[in-house]
Amino acid sequence: MRFQNYIEDNYLDDYSNFTYEMYCECLDLSMANRLNELYFVNEGIFDKIKELKLASGIIKFFKEAKDIFAGIAGEFKLGLSDVVKAFKNRDVFGLIKAFGFNIKLMIKSINEFTGMMRKGILKIFEELAKSGAFKKIRSGAMKVDEVLDKYPLLKKVAGIAVAGLLLYIWLNMTFIGDLDYDFNFGDLVSALKGSFSLADMFVSPQGLMLLAFLGSGMLGISAPWLGKTAYNLILAISYTAFTKIKDTKIVANIKSKLKLGKI
Repeated sequence: MRFQNYIEDNYLDDYSNFTYEMYCECLDLSMANRLNELYFVNEGIFDKIKELKLASGIIKFFKEAKDIFAGIAGEFKLGLSDVVKAFKNRDVFGLIKAFGFNIKLMIKSINEFTGMMRKGILKIFEELAKSGAFKKIRSGAMKVDEVLDKYPLLKKVAGIAVAGLLLYIWLNMTFIGDLDYDFNFGDLVSALKGSFSLADMFVSPQGLMLLAFLGSGMLGISAPWLGKTAYNLILAISYTAFTKIKDTKIVANIKSKLKLGKI
């Protein structure tokens, strides 16, 4: 099955009835080995046609995550409850839901974006930042179309790579000192659906800040290892969540080990 078809057949709006409270309950049930399809049927979350398929996808996510949680807890000498607490952060829920509870899709998206980085897209952002183009776009002195015409590589960025860009930025956002930044996961969903607008990303204040951040070289510690495995991705999400909930001791523990190259 083509990847785009996979997204269209299994995705996004189907999960609209899955709330944060249900997510937390599923997380707890999974940790206790009690999460199964019956939970979704009893809760009436999905209609009869889709409930089993979607429930199976969510159950698979939590099963994979639970195994990784245990590995992270052991690696960093944390309690399993600490990792679960990090994943109960509302922003983490929003991020995971935006990707349809699909770890493979998250990894594929960020790898698509880092592939664009290798092709030189980061250099474009650096050049734009140095030239003051972001300020010109905001003031109206330069049109977004002019930028896109000058840098055709930007026009070629596919939706899944844009989603990877947003994921990459979210996982590195803590390094600009804005721990409580309210990320718009709707943009991520739109990107994965193919209905994103690079122009909108440029002209909004948030979009300009995100792209300027990429162009400034302020990249986080996750960059070299982020997309390699599901373990690394879950660890990166955990690290960001611990930072958001201001658990400085755990953050320092993880960061020191990452800097030593032990992960």
